[in-house]
Order: sequence, then C-alpha cells, then structure tokens
Amino acid sequence: MQKRFITLTLTLILIGLIAACDDPEWSESNEETALKVEEFMRSFKDAWYESLTSQSFRPIEEYLYPNSQFFHMKRRTHQQYSTQRVIEETVRLDISEVEETEDGEIRVTVEEEIEQSGGQTGVEERIRTYYLHPYQDTYRVTSMERHSEE
Repeated sequence: MQKRFITLTLTLILIGLIAACDDPEWSESNEETALKVEEFMRSFKDAWYESLTSQSFRPIEEYLYPNSQFFHMKRRTHQQYSTQRVIEETVRLDISEVEETEDGEIRVTVEEEIEQSGGQTGVEERIRTYYLHPYQDTYRVTSMERHSEE
C-alpha cells in the first residue's frame, strides 16, 4: 500500500514538473532592443571574420555563452576552417525578426549572404535563428537554428 502511494505521489510530482515547463512566450521586441540586437549581430559576424583571418578563436569567444553546445560547435567549426584556410565574410546581413521573452532571452532571425574564400569558395545565402541571453550590457549567443531553403 505504501509503495503504491509513493509511486502515485512521484508520478503526480513528475507530471506537475512537466506541465510547468511550457515553452516561453515570445513577443516582438521594442525598437531600441531591436537596434541593439542588430548592432550585436553585426559585431558578432565581424568578430567571426576576424577570428578566421587571424586563426585565433579569441575574438569570437566574448560573443558566445561559455561552455554551451553552441560554443563547442563554433570552436570545432573554427578549427576545421582554420585547418582548411577557409574565411567567411558576411556580405549582407538582414535582421528579419527580433523577439524576446519575459526573462529577457532574445530570438533573432537573420537572413545573411556569406562569401567563402580559401579552401572553399563561393557565396551562400542562408537563414539562421540565433538565441541570445543578456550579459552585462550586451548579449551572449547560446544557440542557433538553421532554416532549410524553401
């Protein structure tokens, strides 16, 4: 009897925890935040270019959330590109949407045109959604989603 009670109690607690973990509600950011995010994203892309040309990960580190999956993915990509001498330069960057949650997390959708030189060459157009967390007076990128070409 006591074992059933404990099992039932733990099950109800688990259901309660799962129900409390809803997806955050995203709302459109105000103009001031959108401009700050756009400036951050342009600076982030410039730092990526600088890190590839200097073959040092240091310039991009301050834009990434430490020890996140995205941080490690960017580091691996940087190592691969440095080995192949690939340089990515952002030719065009358009911010199509900036949204935020009550907690201050930012979701920004970016349409970008990237020119690659070095080991690989060509121009690629792509759409990415970046997730940013506030950090001091700026942001840190925590993750990124790729959008398939339609």
